[in-house]
Amino acid sequence: MGAPVTRLPPPADSRVLALLATITYGAAVIASWGFISLALDANPIAQRDAGPLLGPVMVLAACIITFVAILRVRPRPSPLAPALGAAASVYIGMLLVGAMGYTLVTAQLPWAVLFVGGYVTSPFIAAAALLSALDVVVVWAVTRRP
Repeated sequence: MGAPVTRLPPPADSRVLALLATITYGAAVIASWGFISLALDANPIAQRDAGPLLGPVMVLAACIITFVAILRVRPRPSPLAPALGAAASVYIGMLLVGAMGYTLVTAQLPWAVLFVGGYVTSPFIAAAALLSALDVVVVWAVTRRP
């Protein structure tokens, strides 16, 4: 058949694995935003007056949410609930951070930014949420014990 699947032993401190997986997640989000931007010929942050820090702060918020989800998934028998929770939390968290950040910079109403600015249907935020769920499932699969 196939080669036996080898499982990696968990590190002495579970926070180290969570930190490394979160850094990988952040890099994957940045790379996916680049590819989506090239494919759709669109910017991740469509409003030019938002400033240069809104996108990185949104990604940082997604990384923090993913880090917490990874810490919570390891002792569970199934990764389904933490992965779905991570995806939903990243989606909502990025929307809130984006709306509040844009509101602080431009003094516009936050719900106008979410709906008129198109962030609710943004493929960039959806990609970040899906990658968060994938990251949680992969960490669970690599570290679970038979």
